[in-house]
Amino acid sequence: MSRLVRLFSAIVPILVVLATPGCVAADPLSPTDTTQGWDSGSRAAWYMTSQGSRLIPRVWLDNLEQPDSTGMFLDPAYISTFRYLPNQAVAGETTDPACPYDTALPLGFTIDCQSDKNLTGTRLQWASNQSDKEPWVGMNCSACHTTQMTYKGTTFRADGGPSLADFQSFTAQLALAVHETAPPGPKFDRFAARVLGAKATPADRATLKVALDKWNAWNDKLNTLNDPDQDDPVHRIPAYGFGRLDAIGHIYNKVSLLATPASIAHQRANPSDAPTSYPFLWNVPQLDRVEWNGIAVNSVAAGVHYGALGRNTGEVIGVFGDVGIKKNPGLGGYASSVRVKTLDDMEAQLEKLKPPVWPAAFGAIDPKLADTGRQLFAKDCAGCHTVPTKPQGDLTETFTTTLQPVFPVAGTNQHGSGTDFWMACNAVMDSASSGLFTGNKANVVLGAPIQDPSANLVLLTNAVTGVLANNKWTVASLVIFRSQGLPPPVQINRAAGVDPKKARADACVNFKDDPTDPKMVYKGRPLQGIWATAPYLHDGSVPNLWEMLLPPAQRSKTFYLGTREFDPKNVGYETAKSGDNSFLFDTSLPGNSNAGHDYNNAGLTDADRWALVEYMKTL
Repeated sequence: MSRLVRLFSAIVPILVVLATPGCVAADPLSPTDTTQGWDSGSRAAWYMTSQGSRLIPRVWLDNLEQPDSTGMFLDPAYISTFRYLPNQAVAGETTDPACPYDTALPLGFTIDCQSDKNLTGTRLQWASNQSDKEPWVGMNCSACHTTQMTYKGTTFRADGGPSLADFQSFTAQLALAVHETAPPGPKFDRFAARVLGAKATPADRATLKVALDKWNAWNDKLNTLNDPDQDDPVHRIPAYGFGRLDAIGHIYNKVSLLATPASIAHQRANPSDAPTSYPFLWNVPQLDRVEWNGIAVNSVAAGVHYGALGRNTGEVIGVFGDVGIKKNPGLGGYASSVRVKTLDDMEAQLEKLKPPVWPAAFGAIDPKLADTGRQLFAKDCAGCHTVPTKPQGDLTETFTTTLQPVFPVAGTNQHGSGTDFWMACNAVMDSASSGLFTGNKANVVLGAPIQDPSANLVLLTNAVTGVLANNKWTVASLVIFRSQGLPPPVQINRAAGVDPKKARADACVNFKDDPTDPKMVYKGRPLQGIWATAPYLHDGSVPNLWEMLLPPAQRSKTFYLGTREFDPKNVGYETAKSGDNSFLFDTSLPGNSNAGHDYNNAGLTDADRWALVEYMKTL
């Protein structure tokens, strides 16, 4: 059994106990949440269209029991402990009639019914009468990018906003549930009877057992790469908690596993120890760079969103996409489950998503105070956070993002933001054994051969390019990630007895960045709808907008997360401990620092801060 599975087995049952009935029921939506430019059909597509993510067979998930329980895994009360939202009924027809939308699954959990004949990891045989198009459950963007908050009984939803989902605990508990189901015993007997039917033969049950074991073996390898020190209480990665995920780390480690699928014995394990908040999406198509560190670029030509195709293909690979890496793929690229046409369609839909408007139910905005804040923002903040010149909701304007170095850059006047460095550091410096990628051209048909080892970003770029080449989108290989010009993989001291966390940190701090093109950076972006995106900073370490404007030393050292109850004064979620506000965010842990984004914050008066907060409600 995976050690990561055991790590969270003690955490999530506590969350189950703490879950409140209010988290389970599907709250009625406020009329204010229909102002973002999408109709019900668009919303249905956003919530339920498959991007090619394949986590687990649908028939397995439907009949899987919770760990250490006979309760069903998909029980809404249990799913709510991970803060995934119920998928309230919405109108809309699927583009694939053979694979209809299913509102019984949580919001953002999708059904994928494509043929598995050209797939690898998800081509599992568990029943004698099984077709090649058995439905699988995966996730799409909306699982992590849909915000819902409450205030005094009113519920507000912002599509494209950051979810409170605890992806880490969800996947750990799912893995534990499948592990407990696989061994012979009452749990397996109940599962087999539901999946195969009461008349299943011993041979049928043996086939199911083999499939469960294969699923567990693959998942265990990925868990080990994400957290190689699970049995070490000092060096194992901390719990991410609600509303955070080390997406880049998980994507990198998935590509590492694709490089060496047979065995990870000699693979470089890079802990996924830099969780970030889920970015908001409503102005993403207007930006020139995306991801927290600007690692991906946006490009559109002939109506095709090439940059977004690359970015979103990488996301699907990381979130349960099936990709078969092979030697010398040529123009054929890599077969995969990624639905490239769907990704382009969803990006086109995202172009129509407007920022959410401050709800009247949250209290009226003081226009005089907001105007004072507008003037302060123009003077002190707009240099990095561009203020749109067009009216709110006009999506035709494009923005050039700023890139702020994390550390001072030698030979320049860039002194560094001081923000927690782990995400930016890992994105640039993590490397892996290239395995099956070794010798393949960097962009599948172009570029120098890939060396072993290679930077994870190089391997990811190759994997994405190969998937797109298989779908005849080869031009995207030139415009996706900032992997060109990366230095050779950094040598991190991995010797026995060396503190691995300190070794990685030292290597990051001592990294010689390029003064003309710094890569260890974080991105500044327009703050439209920023009021709906708490908690703040890229790592979610600051609970509300008021604290963002304080000197870092005055910000909360710890606070609680998990509730959807909104605090309209400070602009963020309530932070006091309560039944559903159960996760303690500790800013002293590596990757959780709330330092940074201090641009003479001490020079602001409290009156200035309240004016800026009031103004940001209007964005």
